[in-house]
Amino acid sequence: MEKKFKITYNESNVLGSVPYVLVKEFDLTPNILKANIAGDGSGTMIVSVVGKEDVIDRAMERVKEIGYVVCPMENHIHKDDKKCWSCGACVSVCPTNSISVDDDFHVIVNYSSCVACGSCVDACSVKALKLVI
Repeated sequence: MEKKFKITYNESNVLGSVPYVLVKEFDLTPNILKANIAGDGSGTMIVSVVGKEDVIDRAMERVKEIGYVVCPMENHIHKDDKKCWSCGACVSVCPTNSISVDDDFHVIVNYSSCVACGSCVDACSVKALKLVI
């Protein structure tokens, strides 16, 4: 199973290694999809974790115990159907091909392959897409 999380850190734990904990203590497979560090040492990381669901859940509890803020990512792109007119601008800029248009010309988001980069949000001229993480 794969789960995605937003992990927030601060200057006191920025030098720690969440991936190390996931691999060494829980034998999970992490993939850092995106990371940002501010000048003060705080920041966020979007990580995909592959393994057994119960092990992932225990591992995220451990990550919280050592001082990180962990938020599960599910349906992290919100599309306002009232604003969206399915122009396809978001489709053309998605680096993971996670956004498509179906036969009825509705924009569809594949959350399992989305890496929450925000390119689609930036491309949407009517602001129908929002990154919720």
